[in-house]
Amino acid sequence: MKIMKMSNIAAYFILHAKSYFRSWSAIFFQIGFPVILMLLFGAIFSGSSYTPSTLIVQNDSPSPVSWGVVSAINDSGLFHVQVINNNVNLSQYIIKNSVGAALLIPANFTSNFYSGHAYVILMGEASPQVSSIDYQMLDGVLAEINYKLANASQKLVLISQVSSGVSDKTVNYYVPGLIGFTVLTPMFNMVYQVPNYRKEKIFRQLSFSGLTKSEWMIANILHSFVMLVISDIVLVLIAIKVFGASLILTPATILLSALIVFVGLIFFIGLGILAGLVSDNEETVSVVGNLILFPMMLLSGVFFPLSFAPSYLQVISKFLPLTYFINALNSTLIYGNYYTIYIQLLLLAVSSFIVFLIAARVFSWKQK
Repeated sequence: MKIMKMSNIAAYFILHAKSYFRSWSAIFFQIGFPVILMLLFGAIFSGSSYTPSTLIVQNDSPSPVSWGVVSAINDSGLFHVQVINNNVNLSQYIIKNSVGAALLIPANFTSNFYSGHAYVILMGEASPQVSSIDYQMLDGVLAEINYKLANASQKLVLISQVSSGVSDKTVNYYVPGLIGFTVLTPMFNMVYQVPNYRKEKIFRQLSFSGLTKSEWMIANILHSFVMLVISDIVLVLIAIKVFGASLILTPATILLSALIVFVGLIFFIGLGILAGLVSDNEETVSVVGNLILFPMMLLSGVFFPLSFAPSYLQVISKFLPLTYFINALNSTLIYGNYYTIYIQLLLLAVSSFIVFLIAARVFSWKQK
């Protein structure tokens, strides 16, 4: 058996280390990427900068007792209370404004309070994750009120109720996020395709074919749209048939969803082209692609809502078109909330138009 030489091991170790540190992608995935994930997850889930949830309150039993409960909830620091008029239909208000959490103090609250069985109702359109968090926090506030009352005959009970027309199935809230994830795939592919086409001089060949830059971009958008429609249909069918999802699928919502996907695709294809233009080699492509992909996924509500994230992250998410893409699909497929769809779709369309124009302007067949 040949004896191992430490000098050989040391020599190759040094050689491998030099090669490793010349690779930007290796350094990024070994050090940079875990650091980015740690910073993002730490910022999202750390409790160092808690942002109070907005809680809509309708008090149908106005009295010192009921207003005292409302004041205690607001003073807890867990909720920012907003009171609405009694003549407002709370269920319709929730749907129209996509309210995450609303508290109804029923008309018989005050009389029931003195008889020892008062209750309040938590309603809303929030996803199950957010609803559970709001319920637990509100239940904790009411438990503290009960403790301060020190009277077993005066108990406040919290009841959870889903707003009329809104399903509480957890799987429903993952479908729009997963569709958002699929629309990122063409962007990621474009980040790789652009530098590869430059390297293989395919763009040079296309320049002699009579095909314009805009035509090439539109052809890519249409091809990606067809593939996305197929994959999203499969995704929705699995959600419904296997996991019992109850989405709002009508001709109007299906067409709106297709329009949202198409408009969003224009933005992400354009963004992929721009990212590909700054990528000179395979290593740079991998780094640039992941720097765009993962922060956008984590800060746009693809896999979990950001309602409980620090306020500055919620502000950042409002500048990400993927946020409006997912919110528009939520409003369409889950809530049927046409009041907010058009605003979200307009913001997405403006972003897509700007990015498409920039990409068409910057992109050139003659890029080196």
